[in-house]
Amino acid sequence: MQITSTEKISVSKGISVCLEKNLIFAAYRLPNQQDPEIVIQKSPKKNRIHKDDNYYNLKGFLVAPFAETEKYPSFIISPDIYASKHLSDEQYNELQSLKVLPVLSDESHLPVAVGHDDYLGQIENIIGQIEQGNFEKVVLSRVKVLPGNYISRLAHIFDELTCAYPNAFIFIFNAGPHLWIGATPEPLLKAQNGTMHTVSLAGTRAFSEQNLNIGAWNSKERLEQEYVTRYISKVLSKFNLADVELVGPYTKQAGNLVHLRTDFSFRSEELKNCLGKFLKELQPTPAVCGMPRIQSLELIAKLEKHERAYYAGFIGPLGLNNRLSIFVNIRCMKVLQKRLALFVGGGITADSDPEDEWKETELKAETLISVLRKVEE
Repeated sequence: MQITSTEKISVSKGISVCLEKNLIFAAYRLPNQQDPEIVIQKSPKKNRIHKDDNYYNLKGFLVAPFAETEKYPSFIISPDIYASKHLSDEQYNELQSLKVLPVLSDESHLPVAVGHDDYLGQIENIIGQIEQGNFEKVVLSRVKVLPGNYISRLAHIFDELTCAYPNAFIFIFNAGPHLWIGATPEPLLKAQNGTMHTVSLAGTRAFSEQNLNIGAWNSKERLEQEYVTRYISKVLSKFNLADVELVGPYTKQAGNLVHLRTDFSFRSEELKNCLGKFLKELQPTPAVCGMPRIQSLELIAKLEKHERAYYAGFIGPLGLNNRLSIFVNIRCMKVLQKRLALFVGGGITADSDPEDEWKETELKAETLISVLRKVEE
């Protein structure tokens, strides 16, 4: 039956229908924008991306993991139905006509939660290896598992995140069995008016007027940020990018947190034939991995009890409205049928205090937990 509505159909309503039907879709709200957008794919098949694909020819919502595997591939959600702010009656009728897809449970791959003592032990292991000269920095992550079936409340959670964090990239995507939601403050690559922008973001403190003053930050935090800045500079040099402009470091508020940030910009056309290779070279940066990169990846795989999957990978709209807006997937959680797996982490250096690092991850987890608490009221 065709529906003609006098009321506008919100993206939030579109999210609810997509979840009820278990469709492949993504919805998001760009930083400092009012209107959420939704991308819905009609086909049940994931459109995998291969390393030699020209990303400039891709269109849709891009999803890439922390480490590429058969289980966690890169893919793009096709914009068979695309809407901003509201779906038209025609789009909503088309959405309602799509068949329900079977739920592909990922419960057998529940990430392992790590408690206080185990996490401190992992940090001490890393500090010991840094003191031996094996590493400059390693980013360690952990998982908090929260019981409960939140799937029916995800549209509400998405709306609450957009209100709570206007400066963040708010997202939800589903491509069975991969269902994730989050509010990431970290842009990876953005193209606007012929200019490409990337960011070095590292170092975290609780928001306060004092912490907005960069002079209040210590050497550990400044060094952590400097590692990321140096790495990005090295990648830009590798691709022979001309006229690179650098601004920073400076402080940047993200919800209840403040980060150190440095901005880079250069001409978009310089990456026209190598965008995919550039993204893969750039990410993971030391902000989510460590220095040196390859050795850090090996240590992370050895120490962490969970697979990062799409945590610390990259996501975002590509080729929609002639835009490119890619973000690092942090402040996020994997949604399962009976629980949430919330991913948090932090950069470990020689000056790290294990207890302070634990507290930092608790502070980062509060970004999402505070919204879940509000939805449950």
